[in-house]
Amino acid sequence: MTDLDDDKRHMFGKYQLKPNSGVNPPYSPAYPVEWGCALRTVEIMTRVAPSKLKTLLADTPFEIVNDRVAFRFMLSPGHSMAVHTGQMFDLMITVPVRYKDLFTETHIFMYCSDPMGICAGREVFGYTKKDAHYAFDERPDGSITGWVKRRGIPLADFSFTPDADAPIVRIVDGKEQPGGEIHVRRLPHPARLETAYADIAYRRTPLKYSAPLAGRATMTLHPCIYDPIADLEPEILGAHFMVSDVYGGGFEVEDRRLIERLTP
Repeated sequence: MTDLDDDKRHMFGKYQLKPNSGVNPPYSPAYPVEWGCALRTVEIMTRVAPSKLKTLLADTPFEIVNDRVAFRFMLSPGHSMAVHTGQMFDLMITVPVRYKDLFTETHIFMYCSDPMGICAGREVFGYTKKDAHYAFDERPDGSITGWVKRRGIPLADFSFTPDADAPIVRIVDGKEQPGGEIHVRRLPHPARLETAYADIAYRRTPLKYSAPLAGRATMTLHPCIYDPIADLEPEILGAHFMVSDVYGGGFEVEDRRLIERLTP
């Protein structure tokens, strides 16, 4: 794209690069500060043994709230960081946590279909993002089937069927739900197998989800030594489908904070 007024917008859709945000900044990655899209989410709520969650979050200062883990299969049509493919996909495997005055969530595993989405989320905010391929097939009756693979290796198969009689189980009980996402962001040492520095990053992007559509779900997790999500052995508690026409990032629309420096 050589013309900012090019109606094809091959790179970032309607969004433009801001000062210090791209081409070749004195840091990495070179990512677009602003982005936007719609969001279509199948959320499968599960229960996982607390000892497994404690192990996964042992090197964070976060307080685990309960034994629930949300498997969120998220399709982002029109994502401006994936204009070339028309959409982006994420699988967020998420637990609710508290840290100081924040009631929020952290992703113990996360997979993404787009290189720009991976580097921006992982390097900037400390997400656990890895590369993945996916299927997310919606049918006229509201049912959805899909799968997630990483480098040709199956990780998850899932299905969702609407059912008004099915229970809706959220990630915590009660009216107040956690908001935003918090992670320990780490930079590996260039000469040794250790962390050079670490800090805590928080963000809260705008979301206006529809009321959850109740349903029944199936989910099969495939054993993989490099991506041991099957080791969680989750028990499915419920499932629902939600849509948001508002989802995006940037300093003008989201809460982005560097909470605390941990190392050094």
